[in-house]
Amino acid sequence: MRFILLLAVVAFANDMYSQAQKLYSQGNFEAAAKSYAEACPKFEEKERKICLFNEVKALMESNRLDAVRTAEPKLLLLISQTEPADSLFAELSATDAKVQVMLNQPVRAVRSWNAAQSSANTAYFPELFVLCGDIVAAYPNNGLTVENCNRVKPADTTMISLQRKKVVALREGSVAPVAQSAPAGKWYIQLGAFGSKENADRMVAEYKGRGVELYIVELTDRKLFAVRTGFFSTQHDARIYAEQKIAPAQYQVSASQ
Repeated sequence: MRFILLLAVVAFANDMYSQAQKLYSQGNFEAAAKSYAEACPKFEEKERKICLFNEVKALMESNRLDAVRTAEPKLLLLISQTEPADSLFAELSATDAKVQVMLNQPVRAVRSWNAAQSSANTAYFPELFVLCGDIVAAYPNNGLTVENCNRVKPADTTMISLQRKKVVALREGSVAPVAQSAPAGKWYIQLGAFGSKENADRMVAEYKGRGVELYIVELTDRKLFAVRTGFFSTQHDARIYAEQKIAPAQYQVSASQ
């Protein structure tokens, strides 16, 4: 009976998690956060951590100050439970830097960005570079400078054209600006997609040795980690780069959304 009950709990958690992922992909972030909150306690430690992180991101994406305040202690708990050597630590710390900007806490934002920078691998540099620029723009005299940002500037600057939302302080009753799209007509090259981030990291490291800078995009709705390079102005440019730099490896040229 206990075994049957346990299976029922796991099935419920998986259903709620799938629903949360779907709601998130649809942009219904408040409902997604609620579904994550219901699902997360039912998972084992590793899956629970990923689920909680997704809940935090959904709360942040809702663009409400009260939701960001709810996200903060959840995120700080995740950071306290994660070792700096863990590949997730840099992303958690960078996310906290965003939270602190949204809460208008410049000292803590800089501290969290520094923590992320000290543990990040090069695949995460484009994200840190853009975030650093947001922090410097918001708080020009609080410890981060353009020189700090340049430490994590990717070798291929086209990689910073990922679709992003500028991080700004929220005020009572206000919302953050909507996502700013990358320039129209941009193309990227996808070399593969993995269920394990470790495998994605391995591909990034392998191609770095060949002089090709790759980055990882988490496809949360499919629970995959896509390995990509680019962006390129045209599909032709992307194919030429792929044939010269990546061939004979398998790759896929796609337009950014």
